[in-house]
Amino acid sequence: MRTGVAGFQSERLKQLRLTFGITQTALAEMVGRASGNISKWENGVQVPEADAFQRLCEVFGVSENWLLEEQIVTSERTPFFFRSQVSATANAREIAEVRLEWLQDVSYKLQESLEFVAVNVPHLEESNCLLISDEEIERMASECRQAWGLGTAPIPNVIQVLENAGIVCTRTTLGHLKMDGVSNWYELDQRPYVLLVADKANGIRNRFDAAHELGHIVLHRHVSKEQYESNYDLLESQAHRFASAFLMPAESFLREIRWPTLDTLLALKPRWKVSVAAMVRRCQDLEIINETTTTRLWKARSARGWVKGEPMDADFDFERPQLIARGVKMLVENKVLSRSQLRQLLGLPLPTLESLCSLDKGYFTLPDQSQVIDMQLRKRTARDSFFSETAEVLGFPSKK
Repeated sequence: MRTGVAGFQSERLKQLRLTFGITQTALAEMVGRASGNISKWENGVQVPEADAFQRLCEVFGVSENWLLEEQIVTSERTPFFFRSQVSATANAREIAEVRLEWLQDVSYKLQESLEFVAVNVPHLEESNCLLISDEEIERMASECRQAWGLGTAPIPNVIQVLENAGIVCTRTTLGHLKMDGVSNWYELDQRPYVLLVADKANGIRNRFDAAHELGHIVLHRHVSKEQYESNYDLLESQAHRFASAFLMPAESFLREIRWPTLDTLLALKPRWKVSVAAMVRRCQDLEIINETTTTRLWKARSARGWVKGEPMDADFDFERPQLIARGVKMLVENKVLSRSQLRQLLGLPLPTLESLCSLDKGYFTLPDQSQVIDMQLRKRTARDSFFSETAEVLGFPSKK
């Protein structure tokens, strides 16, 4: 009688198969078992034998420890907030949620050795989303700017602002064009997390997506899963209003709007780094244009073919998250953990892990110690006096 691998985590196998888009039948062929075995492994009825277990690790490129490591379940399950189009499938949302859970797992493990920046995110204590007014949303957007010293000027880098406030961010592909992002307050470390989807968006769109997810984090901290599911459209509109107010504060944005036309709004796009569509919507929210003018602007935008893409969309680079990448590099460069040790600890498939950590492709396969020619700094002479050493690099402090 063959003995199965003790401690095998069936839920993790389901997550892997889901995110890789592999059917049970196809996976069964890859590991040399019947599809019924895969079903039983995923449902926890059986566990794979040692040879099948090894094959699963090889197929998905995960460490053995990762498939044996029990996932931590918190007592309070907060909602995952999705920014997605109406036609987004349940499968797309499930994959996005799994990827964000993996990011939370990676972050939590890194925090065993690193002190991440403290969370500094103003948020509403209101648990009933029906009671959140437009005035409250505008106030919270202003409060965030004040807490983070942003003033009322355009924000150069939204992702950097979020990470400086202690929000862990990632930007990764999912294989779904209808999904834009997902966010969640993780109860284990009391820290908000944001995943932005890179499959379709441009740099301008990703900035707004990030601000939208921040809206959920700020406004809906205490909203229950039941409220979220029954009031999805309302919560999305509230997060959208917050993103507009956060990116385009009323007091400064209004000063630059005289008579809104597509051309005048397009001229402001490089300064505010938001789409013309977002500016039209903001003008509507602030009631500086009536319904007739709003309709005229939307029709003119459509007539110019800007629905699928606006001018200058490609001129803005994607804002790259840095918090997790800096943490990984700090552990490696300070010889706390080697690349291979981190790879084993974090366990995920390498392409997925590098993407979630915002690291360059192949980072974990680089040698832990570079081969360099032995040399020393020569002694300083008079002719070297023009060199200066003023640069300072800041990193995470290690935990004691």
